[in-house]
Amino acid sequence: MEHMVGQLLALIIALCWAQNSLIYSYVGRQAGSRSVAHIRLWIALPMILLLNVAVTGTVIPMGYSTATYGHLLISGLLGFFIADLLIFRAYVDLGPRETLVILTSSPIYTTIISRIFINERITIIQVIGIIITVAGVMWVVYTESQAGTGERKGRTRGLIIAMLGSMAQAVAMVFSKAGMAEGIHPISANLLRISAGFVGLVIYASLRGSFRQDFRALRSVKLLALVASAALVGPILGIVLTLHAITLAPVGVITAITQISPVLLLPIEHHFYRKKISLSTILGTFTAIAGAVILVIH
Repeated sequence: MEHMVGQLLALIIALCWAQNSLIYSYVGRQAGSRSVAHIRLWIALPMILLLNVAVTGTVIPMGYSTATYGHLLISGLLGFFIADLLIFRAYVDLGPRETLVILTSSPIYTTIISRIFINERITIIQVIGIIITVAGVMWVVYTESQAGTGERKGRTRGLIIAMLGSMAQAVAMVFSKAGMAEGIHPISANLLRISAGFVGLVIYASLRGSFRQDFRALRSVKLLALVASAALVGPILGIVLTLHAITLAPVGVITAITQISPVLLLPIEHHFYRKKISLSTILGTFTAIAGAVILVIH
């Protein structure tokens, strides 16, 4: 039952990432990907701090081992600083769906790394489910990218950056899993992760001399509101659910289910942008869903 709850949470997380990819792709083109990655944590950190106080009654999580703090802080630096800088740049270079298809490789890295470092095992059926899910999503996005309008500027760079972001994201997830071993509340764990990422981004912005410029880039009320909504749905809701989900089910399985985000973007694009969906895309969609169903019911 715990595994099923974790996997159902992963489906909700996929919706969170779909929303984030649309917003960050759009705002990143308007204000710059690094500015968006930086400023969103100025919004997310107070939110998660207040949420932690409301739920746990403490400002800072106390009483855990050095290993717990270390794992979660490293996870935050990798996830909210390094991986997000790379992924946000890829959103601009490739667009949301093509970036997300590269990120479907994350479950593979996560499964391998978690097996090596935390000895986490998954069944053959779950491996098959991961492969089917990843294959289906890649099929969908590849088909859609072939129907696009030619080569976009920075495509090769975007592919490399997205792949590096996927690797960083996978390592961050494994550190998160290790950091949750003592039973720290997912909200408190996320507070530590966001704090580490926040410090990393502030130092990075200061070193490159763009601290004030990042804030000026998001003076538009519309852009700021979009980033705030994405910060609430992604770093707060999405990550808290992720940290809870990986305590209930294998991290590789959870990561695989969340990778159906680009499939979820298809009806949105069809409805709002009147985009035609090909038969190949529909078949790929059902393949990805079938893989997710295998993971959920097993």
